[in-house]
Amino acid sequence: MKNVIKHDAYDKKSFERFLKNSKYLQKLLNYYSQYHPIHEKLAEDTFYAFFKYVVEFNEHIEEKFKINKAILEGAMKNIEYEKSKLLTELDEVNAGTATIMFCEKFFENLKLKKLNKELKKYISGGKSKDLEEKLKETAKETMKEISNEIFDVFEGYKSIKNFGKGKGDKKILSVEDKIKLADKILQNKKIKEIIKKLGKLRLIAINEYKSKIRHYSGDVYSIKIGRDLKKLLPKEIVNFSDEILYYDFLRRYMDKKLLIYDIYNKLERQKGPIIVLLDHSGSMYGEREIWGKAVAISLIEIAKRENRNLYYIAFDDGVRFEKKINPKDVSIDEIIEIASIYFGGGTNFEEPLYRAVNIIKENKTFKNADILFITDGYAEVSNKFLKEFNMFKNENNVKLISVFVETFPTETLKMISDEVIKVYDLADEETKKIYKSLV
Repeated sequence: MKNVIKHDAYDKKSFERFLKNSKYLQKLLNYYSQYHPIHEKLAEDTFYAFFKYVVEFNEHIEEKFKINKAILEGAMKNIEYEKSKLLTELDEVNAGTATIMFCEKFFENLKLKKLNKELKKYISGGKSKDLEEKLKETAKETMKEISNEIFDVFEGYKSIKNFGKGKGDKKILSVEDKIKLADKILQNKKIKEIIKKLGKLRLIAINEYKSKIRHYSGDVYSIKIGRDLKKLLPKEIVNFSDEILYYDFLRRYMDKKLLIYDIYNKLERQKGPIIVLLDHSGSMYGEREIWGKAVAISLIEIAKRENRNLYYIAFDDGVRFEKKINPKDVSIDEIIEIASIYFGGGTNFEEPLYRAVNIIKENKTFKNADILFITDGYAEVSNKFLKEFNMFKNENNVKLISVFVETFPTETLKMISDEVIKVYDLADEETKKIYKSLV
């Protein structure tokens, strides 16, 4: 046997379908041939190790393929593998994704430890002292390194597949489409990092939204009649507990004639759209760009839940890209597009803010908008702009929330903003401030 893990026709078909549709895995296997001549069988067996519910090794294995057994034994004998397998077993796409992530990191570690030449020599019939133990240890380290990343990537998958699903609107991707989506994410390191970050931020956004709903009871406006027991006046509660008045209470409850508080709930008002202005200047490149894009995309979740429109603008020394997003019908391609583009020029505040103003003027539905302005840059604005912009905000009930990705916000941001949020180390706790300002 060339395969070291027992498998049936269904397992084989699942791997072959993933391999057929994953151009990235095909590309990697072609590249890995320089490290490990029997890498294709290692990738296949790695897939089975993640995919199968019960994993067992074959008893009879061809001599040169036994090295793959040593590698997988090292990978599987730790808690990180067991945790990852909970997310991959009997899931073709997740198992294939985990296979790619394991193989990428394993061969990278082989190269770092300079074991690739030793491995090729061993497979060609040569001898190498302690090679099996070295490979087991490398595989074990690899599994530890990728286990958290596997979880983050899968949470990110879940996020972008859930976007656009309104009530009663189930968009089910075919297995082939899911594999192609995984390919797009895995072969672009920046997109992968954004998707990993997105999974966490989306959950934070949902929790902040639910927390706001749970803790806000509203303001007492007046008294009216009805039968909402949560809003009963104390007098009615006394009647409910009185033996004589109890039946009168029930009668008035059925007739909806109990005295209750009339609660004015701000959460019931229609909120305005969200316009996101994200800085794409050179200084934002890297971690700040990844974080900013993940925040922008995660706002789709809040916009969907609050029935708000969303508009995205990318800027540097000018407006470079813009897109109106329907939160209830956003496509995966739109999310990938936002995650992919980057410009890297200078920084100009007036042009993107003018564009936001024009969007609000051109669309009646964009009044009462919240503008979220994410930047790490320094730029001046003219007195004329400052006067016109502040007047416009007041007349149209527009709020500008500036997120400064640096230590100290600039005086310019303070002058034009209704609220300035300082975010320095891009931590989850700091990100919560943004969601709290918007929900």
